[in-house]
Amino acid sequence: MRYPHARILVFCKAPQAGKVKTRLAKSVGETIATTVHEHLARHCLQQVVDFAVAPVELWCAPSTGHDFFQYCGAELGIPLKQQTGNDLGQRMQHAINETLCDQAPVVLIGTDCPALTADYLYSAFSAASENKTVIVPAEDGGYVLLGMNTLQSKLFVDIPWGTSQVYAETMERVTGEVEVLMPLWDVDYVADLRRLRAARDDMPLDEEFRAYLEKLDLS
Repeated sequence: MRYPHARILVFCKAPQAGKVKTRLAKSVGETIATTVHEHLARHCLQQVVDFAVAPVELWCAPSTGHDFFQYCGAELGIPLKQQTGNDLGQRMQHAINETLCDQAPVVLIGTDCPALTADYLYSAFSAASENKTVIVPAEDGGYVLLGMNTLQSKLFVDIPWGTSQVYAETMERVTGEVEVLMPLWDVDYVADLRRLRAARDDMPLDEEFRAYLEKLDLS
């Protein structure tokens, strides 16, 4: 493991219908959106554990006690942490600040970006270890990865989360050296789900996820 004293923080919501993948649900329905969310989360967690770049923590909402989180923690041997805060910014700031008190650097990701590779994580930790803030933009205007060695509180306050302005607003507030890696795409809309299905043979998706994507009617 290249960065044993660092941490990868994976932010994830429990797969509860109506509370995850709400933009996708408008096109495919809540049941499919929730199942896609669960598959993406399993894929992300399995990948970052297998990459063995740094130790992984699963930061859970609304509770670590949800069966899905308990299964992931036991199956993958990763610690479960409770997200705390009134909005996404507060929850991210709390997780990063708490982790930086004990371990550094920190890289935070969600579970919506199946295109994330080990090389991105290596590059992110390399930059963060040099006290740079590192970010991977998402093609839709958000970001899929944020890394740092020192907390920058301004990056988490009054950001229009869930909009195409997240990355731009974040870049306006960041101070010091910044490393911006190549943009990636995440799965938020039905077009992204079609893209994932088309690219499934180029990604290490498990057989269950592949089979599920193949049978979906995404017309």
